[in-house]
Amino acid sequence: MGRGAGPRSLRLAVPLQGGRGRRLSHGRQGRPHGDGVATLPTRAPTAGREGRAVPRLTVPRARPLSAAMRSAGTGQEDTGTEAGSEQRSIQSVVIGFRLIAALEAAGGPAPLKELAAAAGMPPSRAHAYLASLRAVGLVTQDGEGGRYDLGPRALSLGLAALGRLEVRDAALDAMRRFRDETGESVHLSVWSGQSPVIVARLDGRRNVSLAIRLGFALPLDRSASGRIFLAFLPEAEATKAGRNLRQEIEAARRSGIAITDGLLNAGFAAISVPVFNHAGDLAAALTTLGAAGHLDIAPEGRTAAQLRLAGQAASAALGYGLVRGQPAAR
Repeated sequence: MGRGAGPRSLRLAVPLQGGRGRRLSHGRQGRPHGDGVATLPTRAPTAGREGRAVPRLTVPRARPLSAAMRSAGTGQEDTGTEAGSEQRSIQSVVIGFRLIAALEAAGGPAPLKELAAAAGMPPSRAHAYLASLRAVGLVTQDGEGGRYDLGPRALSLGLAALGRLEVRDAALDAMRRFRDETGESVHLSVWSGQSPVIVARLDGRRNVSLAIRLGFALPLDRSASGRIFLAFLPEAEATKAGRNLRQEIEAARRSGIAITDGLLNAGFAAISVPVFNHAGDLAAALTTLGAAGHLDIAPEGRTAAQLRLAGQAASAALGYGLVRGQPAAR
């Protein structure tokens, strides 16, 4: 090979019927098999000039130099694929997060042996993983040989994930469960700056002649949703409606539920509950609406109980309750 010349491809001359040879470049016409062998695309032995059968020709594929060096340097068998390396890497991430989960469950700083036992690994192995987690800020350690705790990077990741939560997406599963359990319609409203606005709805099994329109702004004083915002959102409580409904607001705040009957639409009743975000602030209101006399509006009735559960589930999906000391969603 001359200086500066690239590597030459391997050329094979195969006798074919009629006496002429065909040259093939390994890696182009050759078809690789799963066992690392490239075979020429012949269907059956071919007769040469002397009538002798030419056997099927196989050429072992060359191992990449980098793979051979890795194998020689580590003493491990090279599989010829990236699957083994990828699988080991993924497993390492899973094992490392077992320690993160152990720290989360500990509720505070914990010693090495305790974390290792919770993660199901020897302390020496846990120490190596914790050192790597410390390097990226997911874990902190109180001095040399001290206790471990979640680091600033874990906090920033958690806050970033919470900030990406969309209230409509978070509440949808809870809304479906409520609809399936009760057969009633349910809608979700959020604060627009001036009033609650309906942003999602699921129709129930009963025919309701009153249409629930997406984007409809609900009045604060005459709707169950509005009264939830008056009770749990300081900005809404500061309005004129808030000043005029002190008793109703306090009742909704104590019970965690607002009920109206015929105030907004004659012949229709509604029940509403709050949905809180990870910071404990009101994020939305979940409301069911039905014909008066058909919708069970008793505060301790089955429909109200199911709606409370839906509000709690939607709040949990938004991260409410993750901060220690937050009261349970009502």
